[in-house]
Amino acid sequence: MHRLICGDWQAQIYEEQGMNLTALSWRGIPVFRTPNDLKTLKNDPFLYGNPLLFPANRTKNGRFSFKNREFSLPINEPAHQNNLHGQMIDAPFDVIRYAENELTGIYRNRGERYPFDFDMTVTDVISENGWKRTITVAALEDMPYTLAFHTTFVQPQTFTVPLGEHVIWDEHYIPTGETEPPKPLGKSISGYHRAAGHVVTVDDFVFTVSDNFDHWILYNGGGDKGFLCLEPQSGGVNGLNTGECRILKAGNKEEFSLTLKRKTL
Repeated sequence: MHRLICGDWQAQIYEEQGMNLTALSWRGIPVFRTPNDLKTLKNDPFLYGNPLLFPANRTKNGRFSFKNREFSLPINEPAHQNNLHGQMIDAPFDVIRYAENELTGIYRNRGERYPFDFDMTVTDVISENGWKRTITVAALEDMPYTLAFHTTFVQPQTFTVPLGEHVIWDEHYIPTGETEPPKPLGKSISGYHRAAGHVVTVDDFVFTVSDNFDHWILYNGGGDKGFLCLEPQSGGVNGLNTGECRILKAGNKEEFSLTLKRKTL
C-alpha cells in the first residue's frame, strides 16, 4: 500500500489489490468510501474506493466467443450463473514509479486473469488541482474487453450524472436488448444506463471521465448503506456476447482517464 499527498489532497492505493485507490480526501473530507484495513477490503472488495472491473459487470454464463474460439470465465455469481466483474479486482500490480504525489503500477497478464495476453498500466497523480488516474491497456494479441471502475463515493447530499437510455435487464441482470428513457432516481438506486455525458458532480466535487467510457452504472445498496457507486464503464453489460465491447489489435494501446477536482466557486 502507498500513500500520496499534495497540498490539500491525500490518497491511499493498494497496488496489490488491483491498484484500488481506497481513500481520497480533500482537507480531511473523505470523498471515497474507505475500508478500515486490508482485511475489510478483501471481505468486500467491490464497495470501497475505486475497484477495477475487467471485464466489467456481468458476462452471461461466464462464456463468450471471439474469432471462432470459445472462452470461459469463472462463475462467481452462481445464483445467476454469471461471471461478475472479472478477476482483476485483486491483481497484484508491480510498482514501477513512486513519488510523494504519484504512483504507477503495471500488471502483465498472460492469460491467468483474462484469457488474453496484455499489459495494463495505471498511474495515479495527486496535484493541487485534485486527482487524476490514467489507465493504459496494451494488447499483445487481438482481444475484446470491457472496463469499469466501481467508484464508491461516501453518500453525497447532492449529485448529478448525465444518464442516457436506461438499459432493461432480465431476472439474471443481463440486458434484454431493450432500452427506455431514463427514469427519476429514488432512494434505492440500481441500474444500467448509456452515457449522455462524461462529467458528474458529487457535492462540491467534479468527477470527469474520458470519452471512451460510454455507460454509467449506478448502485447504492438500497440507499441506507452510506455510499453511492457512480461507475463509468466502457462497453455494455454482457458486452463480450453482444458485441458492445472494445476490440484492441495486437500491438495497439488504448488509454482511459478519470479525474476529480473541487468545483470552481
